[in-house]
Amino acid sequence: MIVFLLLVAGCAELPSASYADGRLESSAVPTPSAAATEIPESDEKEPVVNEEIDPNALRICLDVGQGLAYTERDLTVLELKIADAIKMADGPENIIFDSIPLEGSEREIALERIRTEIMAGEGPDVFIMTAKTVDALFPIPEKAMQEGIFLTLDDYIQNAELGDWDNLTQPVLEAGRTEEGQQLVPMLYTLPVTVYPKESVPEIPPVGTTWQDMLADESGILRRAALMHRFESGGLEMLSEDSVLSVLGELVNYETGEILFSEEDLLHVMKALLTLEEEIDTEGVAGLPEYFQGRLNRLPMLTLRSEKVLSMNRETPVTMIPVYSLNGDVLATVRAYTGINRNTKHPKEAFFVVDYLMSTQAQQTLKLFHGFDGLPINEKVLSEEYPQRDGGDLYLIDENFEALGNIRNQISKVYFDNSLLRAIRSPYYTGQGIQSSEITDQTLEGLVSETYDALKQILGE
Repeated sequence: MIVFLLLVAGCAELPSASYADGRLESSAVPTPSAAATEIPESDEKEPVVNEEIDPNALRICLDVGQGLAYTERDLTVLELKIADAIKMADGPENIIFDSIPLEGSEREIALERIRTEIMAGEGPDVFIMTAKTVDALFPIPEKAMQEGIFLTLDDYIQNAELGDWDNLTQPVLEAGRTEEGQQLVPMLYTLPVTVYPKESVPEIPPVGTTWQDMLADESGILRRAALMHRFESGGLEMLSEDSVLSVLGELVNYETGEILFSEEDLLHVMKALLTLEEEIDTEGVAGLPEYFQGRLNRLPMLTLRSEKVLSMNRETPVTMIPVYSLNGDVLATVRAYTGINRNTKHPKEAFFVVDYLMSTQAQQTLKLFHGFDGLPINEKVLSEEYPQRDGGDLYLIDENFEALGNIRNQISKVYFDNSLLRAIRSPYYTGQGIQSSEITDQTLEGLVSETYDALKQILGE
């Protein structure tokens, strides 16, 4: 038996550190060669949690979509690159990641564990979050801000050394503020647009244009841009339902818990959009300049690939037209953000991470800003002088960078893409079925009434 015990002891490995979810780590900031190592999957249904987390380590909670990590191994590689970038910027080296698994029971367990820690006055120091369709750590970030979960950052921002805070899109940044100050910092945002060649549509409509003005446009150019239509995505992520949010414009006041539109408003917008879609299906696009539509992001404006071959490419000057609201607002949604736990024991080190993420260099180089979820909040990035480096320099030609600035200057309403917003727009497809008579056991009025009741319930939870 003594011989057997000696043999077992000789085969054991003693890891020097671990991730907060139990995965082994060779050092606080692993070497790049570790990225090529496949992490074995545990046979246990519940992940092992290291109860002896180094209290001096900076703990980063990372929750990303499949656009950035398709597998757990991709997630680990992303962690390594973030940690290495922070280290290279002379930031904290003792970092552990509490990344939330992409799906399955492991994800549910991790979410419950982190929420329990936060309620107990503990938890990760830094949060880096992307919009999730289901099971987000913070289903409604605005409500989490009101509940005092995050550290107020104003004093830290005033003394920031890395972030290019003056060149961040201010209406988007404001979405992360409460009366107390800056709580969350948006990283990526988007809005639905229609993109025309500039030679066909020279200018963006003026500030104050309304959705009604778009419908009344006799040329058809603005009228066609009044709805995201499923047949003209042109490589952008296409969601017709985004039009509902954009036309409503004002959605929720999270400080008062008030829905800013009535049930009648929602019914009116749904009917108007469905009618417009039916008319466009009938009329087609004859006589209009070529165009593409969808959620604005960095890629199709650079190199456009589509089932419909368009002549627009990275060298084509374009004009971008948003969907204006009934009141003339232009609405954008935050697709990724960062913030700091109010209970952090390492506020300076935590802010270093947030400050670095707001730097021009980080938004040029980090994969976190290279996905399809939207545009980086730093207004320098994607210009020819400050390209994104992702297998080569990616940037907009001067005319299109100016076009991006024009539409950015018209943004007047910004919300985090959260569970409430998804509940507002998701019934649109059911409405399409009712409009086409494919769904016969439900009325549009009944659908809208159920939706509005659900919104009040979500907001009250």
